[in-house]
Amino acid sequence: MIDSIVQEVREARAQIAEEFGYDRARFWAWARDQQEAERKAQHQLPTSPHKSLETTGGAAESPVTRKRRTRPSGVSV
Repeated sequence: MIDSIVQEVREARAQIAEEFGYDRARFWAWARDQQEAERKAQHQLPTSPHKSLETTGGAAESPVTRKRRTRPSGVSV
């Protein structure tokens, strides 16, 4: 008995191989192009150039500044 999932994967693999003319180099070139296009799309986020980035109140200061502010003076750690 052949597992239906295994059969489905084999059919998909055969379909992809046929689409690229059974040429692995062509397939990997296509995969690299797709990956690069996805990377470029992620870097081109739709933001307005006139809108400043919003942060939470504590994120505007460094962690060191926040620690100094919350410790009582004269107490060492």
